[in-house]
Amino acid sequence: MRIALFSVVALAALAAGAAAADYNPRMHKPLWQYVDADDDETAAKLLPKLLKKYEGKRKAPRLVRDLRKGRPYAKGLSSTKTLTFRCPDGLSRQYTWHLPSKYSTKRPTGLLVFLHGAISQPAPGGGAHESRDIGKAVDPLNWIKLGPSTFDRHEWGETAVRAHVRNAIDQVKRRFNIDENRIVIAGDSDGGRGTYALVETEATLFAAAVPVIGSPGGVSRFLNLRGIPFLALNGAKDSLFKIDRVRQSVEQMKAAGISVDFREFADAGHDPFLFVKQGDDVRAFLKKHVRDPLPKIVEWQVDPQKEKDFPANTFRWIRIDETGETASKGKFDDFAGLITNRFGRIRAIAEGNRVTVDTHRVKRFSILVSDAMFDLEKEIEVVVNGESAHKSVVGTDAKVVLEEVRRFNDRHLVFSNRITLEVK
Repeated sequence: MRIALFSVVALAALAAGAAAADYNPRMHKPLWQYVDADDDETAAKLLPKLLKKYEGKRKAPRLVRDLRKGRPYAKGLSSTKTLTFRCPDGLSRQYTWHLPSKYSTKRPTGLLVFLHGAISQPAPGGGAHESRDIGKAVDPLNWIKLGPSTFDRHEWGETAVRAHVRNAIDQVKRRFNIDENRIVIAGDSDGGRGTYALVETEATLFAAAVPVIGSPGGVSRFLNLRGIPFLALNGAKDSLFKIDRVRQSVEQMKAAGISVDFREFADAGHDPFLFVKQGDDVRAFLKKHVRDPLPKIVEWQVDPQKEKDFPANTFRWIRIDETGETASKGKFDDFAGLITNRFGRIRAIAEGNRVTVDTHRVKRFSILVSDAMFDLEKEIEVVVNGESAHKSVVGTDAKVVLEEVRRFNDRHLVFSNRITLEVK
């Protein structure tokens, strides 16, 4: 929406260090080749050997431990590099990473995913330079910066573009020692709107969100924004995102139970560098908010008209597998304002080895079982809409462990098993 602030000439600098070695999954053991396989066919060929090694009551828990240790990380990779991903819509889009000066393979580091503005600009888009120049606000934290790009008015909230962002994050996780509990999504202008849009379906990934000179226009499942905290930076003199409308949206979000720290700057206009100028506050916010990968309470909504598969159907340890009307209904008293009853919805509360689940327009769901949450030697009971629906010892299933880790690519979200239930 706004005029690009940078020259594409800066992209030439990205060629520096391109000759350095890059990530190659075949250099790793079969376990990490499986996790990082780019297609399911390649992964399927590796699965039988892994199951032979890890399947069984005594061996499967070792698989969980091995995955939580994380993959080995190569040294000598390019400190700045641009790669290309062919998206589901057939278009190729770029993403660029920038390593901090003190990056070490031995120490997990935070990751800033920065969504650029001016999405109407031609290819390749502005991710490389905006993530570098505006993202420098996190340099004192020694974080990695990642800048995906879009162009020709393709919105960040489009399914194909979101797949691009997720791929970019996955690729960086493969190469560098990322602290998965300190991944933050931020962006300016169109990227500020995109920040809200990405959280709507990808909240599992992020510890926090910082939309700059943007607004939540286009979001429909505001319930999903409850999952992480927001720091919103807006200028009172912004000619594109009028402050009165943004302020109204923020107040509605707060009323819907979404955590928003809204900062309005009286003398600022449509200024993406608010992210840098307010760097002290941004860094304080990021230090404060670390992701809880396994919160005791989770809730989520799915819009099957837009997307119904992973990751849009999953938040941390709960998944909506199928939506539709059911005779059994949960108790929800907050369908008002931005929280709509049009979509399938689930809320799950874990207390010891008991999970209490309420559903609305959900026919089937899954609980992802972690030994970090449950005692796997004892029965796990699931109560759905007031009635007991499951009670058994589930143990660790190596095949489920491997299936889920390929989805999440996250050391803190390695699950031991999965309980899938039909709602009556």
